[in-house]
Amino acid sequence: MPGFVYKQVGKWKNRHKRIKEIFLYGIIQKISRIFSSHYYAGPCDFVSLDFEQSVRNLKKCLPANPYLEEFNLDNYDFDAMVVNGEGSFIFSTPEWNWREALVISMLIYWAQQKGKKVYFVNAMFSDESTSERNYKMLNAVDNLLSKCNLVSVREEESYNYALKYLPHINPVIFPDALFTWYSYINDSHKVTNYRYYIPHSVEADSLYDELDFSSPYICIAGSSSAKIVYDKQKTIDSYINLVLHLKSLNKSNIYLIEVDEQDSFLHEVSRITKTPIIPIDTPILSASKILANCRVFISGRYHPAIMASMGGTPCIFMGSNSHKTHSLQKLLNYNEINEFSEIPSEDTISQISQLVICYIDGGDVLRSKIKKRTYELSQEASKLIDNLI
Repeated sequence: MPGFVYKQVGKWKNRHKRIKEIFLYGIIQKISRIFSSHYYAGPCDFVSLDFEQSVRNLKKCLPANPYLEEFNLDNYDFDAMVVNGEGSFIFSTPEWNWREALVISMLIYWAQQKGKKVYFVNAMFSDESTSERNYKMLNAVDNLLSKCNLVSVREEESYNYALKYLPHINPVIFPDALFTWYSYINDSHKVTNYRYYIPHSVEADSLYDELDFSSPYICIAGSSSAKIVYDKQKTIDSYINLVLHLKSLNKSNIYLIEVDEQDSFLHEVSRITKTPIIPIDTPILSASKILANCRVFISGRYHPAIMASMGGTPCIFMGSNSHKTHSLQKLLNYNEINEFSEIPSEDTISQISQLVICYIDGGDVLRSKIKKRTYELSQEASKLIDNLI
């Protein structure tokens, strides 16, 4: 859309906010289909694989979208940009499935155009588990990141992926930055109950007494895979069966833990199975210690599994949106690499239950092995800072 349209919309008063929303997301969207059908997160989005055009589009729509000012690099006086890559760069088809990668790429391009140093660190490069590899996006990102001062990935599978599909970026490996929390997870403070950790949005008297971490317990979370939202009822039914099966073992208390908005289905599982749930906005360090001291953690989540592992907790990994849970087991030196379905069947639940028993029987010997490995990874991860010069 022409820039003057956004400037005029930006002048509208607050009392016209709803009209503005209708205009921006209705009329402009329809008109802009003619001019900008190649944008990926909707026909009036500012971002695409044409990074120069994305910068121009962003600047043009700022008057009507002031919340986007945080992306405006003209507002900042800086010498270098450090980008925490995390799991943002998944080369899915279509590319707007991972719009954050497009926005980050635009900002990297913009910083490079300003002559700034760019360090792209702590990254994962992967295909998506539910779509085809996007070669057009790979080529654009390869060209972009080849101009960075440093590209570091967090595990071997991302490194090998980059060598094959991003041949010009010369990556190095440092374990995920979260491993540097090892000393925080393993200090003298223990979380034995939930009395002092009530989150803001889910205050409930029942949590005071239901969540007792002084007795042995198992934690279950969801997965980052989109599969768990395709058929929500199937996912709920599967996790109900998993919880009930684990309860029948009489090995430990069972707690659900909501680590992401996509895990909201666990509230229904909690209600039906009468299983306590640890809410999503539990303070992060407290949640980390809870995971680090459970007997087994079952999940398709990457960072929560690292938190658990730093306390020596053995993890049972479900599928995710990428290779992350597979690669993490390699990084942690698991003897056998198992990645179970994120919507486990009856047979899969039986296999998970057998592995739970095996891990619990492994006791302190297994926990010490896992904890020792995470300490080694924490030392390696800490060396990344020496490369940011």
